[in-house]
Amino acid sequence: MVWVSSASVYAPSQRSRITEEHPVGGHLNAYGRTKAAGEALALAAGAVVLRPRAVYGAEDPHLVPRLLARVRRGLLMLPGPSVRLSLTAVENLTDACLMATSWPPGAYNIADPAPYDRDEAVHAVLHAHGVRARIVHLPPALARAAANAVQSASRLRPRSEPLLTRYAVDQLARPVVLDVSRALERGWEPRYTLGDPALRPADPVPR
Repeated sequence: MVWVSSASVYAPSQRSRITEEHPVGGHLNAYGRTKAAGEALALAAGAVVLRPRAVYGAEDPHLVPRLLARVRRGLLMLPGPSVRLSLTAVENLTDACLMATSWPPGAYNIADPAPYDRDEAVHAVLHAHGVRARIVHLPPALARAAANAVQSASRLRPRSEPLLTRYAVDQLARPVVLDVSRALERGWEPRYTLGDPALRPADPVPR
């Protein structure tokens, strides 16, 4: 069995170079908690567990739509200065899923060949979708305070998704870089990057 988990299982501390031995826990939302619970069962049963981060690609229904929805009047507010972040092209993850059927049981990080500069990656995604926006850096403390307020207010509307969360601030304000050495040692090779034409939208989204 190959179980697709997430790098969100990792504890939110010292994540400038995360190996598979990084502590699991301290999750900021139900997504991280349920992913950790699921992979714990899979690992106990002898499965291969893949831990990608921020999977993107053509027809992405999650990351890119959320990013585009947060552009207001030509501005996109992000917490803190730019940081280095690992992202995972869906093709790289697919290749890993197919190859992992022959790997020894255990956890494996999966990501693109090198981490990206956050702001440069965001600009590339916006440009690919025909969106012009200037990035504004919010102080991280202010962003966290705003996230706390938004999440508290969202409890009054449980069916709606908060525009800002503590988890989102954590994932964008601090470096999150995966060490993929273990998967590379098994012969997996991440061939795709954010700049690959195959991963760009066929039709720019008008704004």
